[in-house]
Parts: sequence; C-alpha cells; structure tokens
Amino acid sequence: MNDREYSDVRTAVVDRSLGRSLDVFSKIAGKWLFGVWILTALAGFLSFALMITNIKQISPALWGTLIFVGFVVAPIAASHYLRIQRDEFKALWDSKAAEFTILSQIEEARAEAVELNIEGMALSNEEHLTQWAEKVNTWRSSTYEKVSQLHPAEAGNFDKLGVFTVELARGTQLLNTEHERQLTMLVRRIRILSEIRDRWTTRRA
Repeated sequence: MNDREYSDVRTAVVDRSLGRSLDVFSKIAGKWLFGVWILTALAGFLSFALMITNIKQISPALWGTLIFVGFVVAPIAASHYLRIQRDEFKALWDSKAAEFTILSQIEEARAEAVELNIEGMALSNEEHLTQWAEKVNTWRSSTYEKVSQLHPAEAGNFDKLGVFTVELARGTQLLNTEHERQLTMLVRRIRILSEIRDRWTTRRA
C-alpha cells in the first residue's frame, strides 16, 4: 500500500466548500430546524430594532442591508461553519472506528500466528516443513496488508525485520537451519504485532 492509498483509507478529507454546506442545508431546510432559524433571526432583528431610540432616522437602504445580512448572510455563514465542524467530528469518529477494526484484525492475525508457531515446533520431516512454510508466507502477506492500513511505518517494521535475536521455546524440534530461520522470523513478527497492539491501544485509551 503506497502513501496515497493509505491516505484514502486512513485520512478523512472534509469537504469545506460552500456548495457542500448549501447541499446539506437544503436537505434539512424543511425540518423543524428551519423554524428555529427563522425565530432566532426574527428575535435578533426585533431586539436590534428595540435598541434604536429613533428608528425613523435609519434609511430604507440601511434597513434593507441589515435585513439581508441578518436573514441571509449570517444564517448561511453560521450553517456553513457548523456543517464543517459536524463533518470534521464525524470524520474523526469514522477514523477511530476504522482504527479499532484494524487493530481487532491484527489481534486475530497474531492469534493465528501463535497456532502456526505451535505447529512449527513439532514438524516431523521436510515435506511438512515446506507445507508449513507456505502457510506462514500466506499469513505474512495477509497480515502485512492489515498492518499497512494502520500505518505504512508499522507495516515496514513488520515486513523488514532487520537484525534481531529470538530465543525459541524449549522443546522445539528443528529439522534444519531453514526451519530455524522460519520459526525465529515468525516469533519475531508475533512480538511485533503485540507491540503494535499495545502501542496503539495505549495511544487511543
């Protein structure tokens, strides 16, 4: 998964255009909120009028401007910015929900790897080793895709193990050096998944 694909999956993009706000406003204009908007604008207009000592001194053009601003411009601006905030909060919630789903999938993958590790500790011949190694490789590929949705850096760490030291469990029956290599890499990746789980669940707690 490249950076653009990751951005599409994990980064919420909020449409901040006025057109989007007008579209949202038009969908709710027929509901009770429209009545609240009218009453609020009318109350503000009347309050302003009562505060003026001599209403007759105000020109009709000024009255028209005030009415236009109060009934048209101000509600549109308020609705626009409220809509942006609503979409931003929804985007944050959707991102958190997606993250929770990915972490659950990663934990399931970790549990699957534990079973593969137990199976790999007691292989009886090289044919079984080949079959087991194919299952491990399939697991690694699918898990890499899941981790990459969480963050590309986490996926890179999971895929490219680098230099590491792993002590295999007692009772492990090794057939050859390739068997040992496959087991140590699997154990290391299990630990990486545990670290990812702990790191991200603590960060979101």
